[in-house]
Amino acid sequence: MRGMKRFVVPLMAVAVVVILVLAGCAGPAPTTPTTPTTPTTPTTPTTPTTPTTPTTPGEKLTAADIPELADLVARGQVDGDLEWNPWEGFFVKPDGSPYKIAYTCSTLEVEPMAQAVKMLEDWFPRVGLGEKGENWTTFGAGFNLDYQIGFFEDMAASMNPDWFMCHSVSAELEIPVVEKMVYELGIPVFTLDCGIDTAAVTSFIAHKFEGPGGTDILGEWLVDELERRGYGPDNPCTVAELWGMREMATAQLRSVGFHKVIDRVPWITVIQTADTNWAEEQTATITADTVMAHPEIVALFHHGCGGAGMVPGLESIGLLKPLEDPEHIIIASNDAEIAMWDSIIDGVADTCSSHGGVEPTDVCLQVAMTNVILGQPVESFYQCPFLMIDKSNIDTIQIGGVPPYPGLPRGRWDVWVPCNPEEAYGFPQPSLEMRMTYQGY
Repeated sequence: MRGMKRFVVPLMAVAVVVILVLAGCAGPAPTTPTTPTTPTTPTTPTTPTTPTTPTTPGEKLTAADIPELADLVARGQVDGDLEWNPWEGFFVKPDGSPYKIAYTCSTLEVEPMAQAVKMLEDWFPRVGLGEKGENWTTFGAGFNLDYQIGFFEDMAASMNPDWFMCHSVSAELEIPVVEKMVYELGIPVFTLDCGIDTAAVTSFIAHKFEGPGGTDILGEWLVDELERRGYGPDNPCTVAELWGMREMATAQLRSVGFHKVIDRVPWITVIQTADTNWAEEQTATITADTVMAHPEIVALFHHGCGGAGMVPGLESIGLLKPLEDPEHIIIASNDAEIAMWDSIIDGVADTCSSHGGVEPTDVCLQVAMTNVILGQPVESFYQCPFLMIDKSNIDTIQIGGVPPYPGLPRGRWDVWVPCNPEEAYGFPQPSLEMRMTYQGY
């Protein structure tokens, strides 16, 4: 695939040197490779069908050919060699009928998952699945376990999808419904970011928050920055850890990864806050209350979604200072939310990780395509390591050849370029040609 050697992050798991966001996620990722899932036997049609062809036969457009991306390509923010819409005509079975996909996330109230859904809702019509409803659907459960379980049951009965993609509300309590989907109904399930603790799941695509390659990276960044600002054994300091939700595995694992680094540094004291519930407004309030109660705090670390609320929280008490101001309070967070991204550009927030819902969702989709449509084996776990984003690299940092989603034109998912994989993921980006090859026509 063109431009692969230029990628900072592998795709198919669309992400970074190896690229999910709340509610009851699965536990720590396996440390050793697991046995690949045995692929289903590809269906060979009895009567060959005419394959779908690109809109312009023989012509393969690249990102450089898309006017909306011209500025980003010129600045080096998007790899201009990336193929444009390489999945056109891909979601069609040998008999000419479309594949059907059902996707659910724990909530749409947090930006990373809302943006991931926007991405999918733009992609599916572009690959020939029509409008939302008959062949594909997306659903945000609002952190309601019963709603998400009901979605599985309803979609199995009404749509009979070829696969489910799930960002779960509960890693434990959704085991029965997932095992029913897989073992009784034969519908494979792929999970992302927040997994489900059962071997029935074909693949889990996630950031390994507890590290290595997870929130420990953010912890290392923070220690280095504190030392740069003059803190150390002779000048100890205090950091506030703003929690997402204590009952969620994702928050617990992010805290573990952070403390793997911070707890090795005796001159750093950590104050832990009440739960922000991943909401910017609550984060702003808790930030202001915590800093006023503990004026010795010199840095804030938020677990993820809603972390952008630290900015208005400090502003509300008159303590939002530019980066190099002696009174600046460091602002660091997981998740490259658009609000956090803008605050870094504006020079008031320090850093955020590249973690978010878009990268793992993209990778999860491609893993499912590889396994179900191409009939190829896939691993049970794919890790999406973090990248730290700050003002020094925000203009050029790339994941799979494109910048993390806030760097693309805001709200313009119709100009999203599907990312290409690197060899670390063990499979090439699915294509119409591959489908024809593997399906025998």
